[in-house]
Amino acid sequence: MSARRIAFEVLRRVEEGGAFASRALDAALEAAGAIDPREAGLATELTYGTLRRALTLDAALAPHSRRAIGTLDPAARVALRLGAYQLLFLGTAAHAAVGETVGLVKAVDAGRAAGFVNAVLRALSRAPRLPEPPPLGDDPAGHVAVAESLPRFVAEEWVAWLGAEEALALARAMNQPAPLCVRSPRRDELLEKARAAGLAARPAARSPHGAILSGAPVRALARAAQGVPFQVQDEGAQLAGLYAAGHLAGSTGARVLDACAAPGGKTFHLAELVGPHGEVVAVELHPRKADQLRDEAARRGYRQVKVICADASQPLPGLAPASFDAVLCDAPCAGLGTLRRHPELKLRRTAEDLARAAGLQRAIAANALRYARPGAPFTYAICSLSRAEGPALVQALVDLGFSRLPPPAGFPADALTAEGDLLTLPSRHDCDGFYAARLAAR
Repeated sequence: MSARRIAFEVLRRVEEGGAFASRALDAALEAAGAIDPREAGLATELTYGTLRRALTLDAALAPHSRRAIGTLDPAARVALRLGAYQLLFLGTAAHAAVGETVGLVKAVDAGRAAGFVNAVLRALSRAPRLPEPPPLGDDPAGHVAVAESLPRFVAEEWVAWLGAEEALALARAMNQPAPLCVRSPRRDELLEKARAAGLAARPAARSPHGAILSGAPVRALARAAQGVPFQVQDEGAQLAGLYAAGHLAGSTGARVLDACAAPGGKTFHLAELVGPHGEVVAVELHPRKADQLRDEAARRGYRQVKVICADASQPLPGLAPASFDAVLCDAPCAGLGTLRRHPELKLRRTAEDLARAAGLQRAIAANALRYARPGAPFTYAICSLSRAEGPALVQALVDLGFSRLPPPAGFPADALTAEGDLLTLPSRHDCDGFYAARLAAR
């Protein structure tokens, strides 16, 4: 199967079925079997590039289409974006970009939309122009949105929070591929084995458990590891775990609550931090995910992990309030810090999602806070970058009577705000965007 066909089918799954691009692409590449690495690389570039630049592509296509791009049948819309991405960003010859894209449409709808797609792409190929952003000084949010293919409401939020220059750098970084980062309790040994196998691996900049792998898939690291345990986890997520419970590392018998646990990366990191004599209670709302978490904990040999299937916004069954040495609330969020890995969120999120997420986050945080011992840290964390979900929500908790706690001793200072909160940005730290704050009852 060709790279364009794989990308087309993956993009349709994202557009029509609501799939995450990363999972859909992994499944498609696996189903394709033995495929030339260059074709796999092109399929990846076409998939992620088209999603990252979808809003720009729609604007570039609009003058050539008699119908609004958003009203087209999904297959035609996906085909137009895929063809336009090749014309505008990859410099693909028009006959290849247009001809092969039209061929994809013919294959799925017997050619009904093929004539339309052919006409629009040929018109674009004769006048291939990207939309011109307004000057940064005149309209900062408009410039960021148009230049980096970002929803206007996200650009406005980032400009208001971080300033125009930082917002532009952040949006630009979100359009770059994310590095492959793993976490291992035996990081240095893992690095030695990776290098011995000829893999380009280096320590992560801030997490003492993180390693960055370049130019090789994770399965190559699995072969090289020879039994050294590791887990794929972004460095920002690792820092959130360290921020929540880093002070407990090496302690004996510590008890930690992970209030929103699936898929379990932070749960297992916490288990490594507190060791076999500690306990991590992982709460997950969805039964299927709770079962998967329980199975994965058993597979990894983490007997100190106990999984409970429950709603973290409600009293937790079997758990006594004020009974944990640390509580992590990694709340469900809009995910705006993960746009490098999930560019489809640019097309799915709305301004209303931020307020909706904040309401649920506040309910979960208010309930989970009750389970921290007096003076023990309660860490609220999100992988999103908006004030409503982050600083504003934490301030609301402070206004209710909770006080801020300082970060763990020795925590990387360049990942902290002036208030001592954790804030990572792809533009500064080359990891996902995370926000976290530590609180305690007064």
